[in-house]
Amino acid sequence: MKTTLLLISVFVITNSAMAQDTILNYHRMNTIKIEFTQALFPKSLIVSYERITRPNQSFCITGGYEEFPPLVRVNSTTIVKDNLDKSGFKVAADYRFYLGKENKYLAPHGIYMGPYFAFHDLYNVRNIEVDVEGVKETANLTTDFNITNIGFQFGYQFVIKNRWTFDIVTFGPSVSNYKVKIKTDGEFTFDRDEVENEILLKLLDRFPMLDDLLTDKEVSDKGTFDTWGAGWRFQMHLGYQFGKMKKKNK
Repeated sequence: MKTTLLLISVFVITNSAMAQDTILNYHRMNTIKIEFTQALFPKSLIVSYERITRPNQSFCITGGYEEFPPLVRVNSTTIVKDNLDKSGFKVAADYRFYLGKENKYLAPHGIYMGPYFAFHDLYNVRNIEVDVEGVKETANLTTDFNITNIGFQFGYQFVIKNRWTFDIVTFGPSVSNYKVKIKTDGEFTFDRDEVENEILLKLLDRFPMLDDLLTDKEVSDKGTFDTWGAGWRFQMHLGYQFGKMKKKNK
């Protein structure tokens, strides 16, 4: 009986050690991911590719389509009647350092940190209606909204059965540039500058970290707005790993 228990114990310990060795010493080099959290831009299809560059480092590139959420009511006198045209894209890159002392597993499984860059371009043509002392006036409003983020992120990525990944950026502050070009076309009598500034504030209202910077900020005479402020990154991806399993160099 004791011999049987000893053999079972040796088998369990050996099997566990072999499994742990497999987890610790092998990984796949490539991961393709789809982003499924776009709090600011819900209509989007963003894809990322992550490539292991060193045992505990990787490089990610990201790109895809996204739209600025529709505007309905700007204020009590200005509403958006129709969205005539809309498009947009996102490109981004980040370099990740997986913390070897904190992680039990090889990259891309575990805690990571590192710098990132992201650029968003959001283009819209809208038909707006402005109430001018009871008279409804319409115009076409074109906006081109660019956001550039340069920041530093912390996150964690799970790897399931060496194939599937769940990647979440939990903390990603940035220094961000917000640039907007606004053009209003049509026959109207309303104050163009006033309406464009109200629309600008409505667009920027989706970025609460800009609140302290918007005092006395206005669209220039050329219909542009350009300012630096704080930004934030929070995102989640589902991914699939592919490529040959690579053994860790000891």
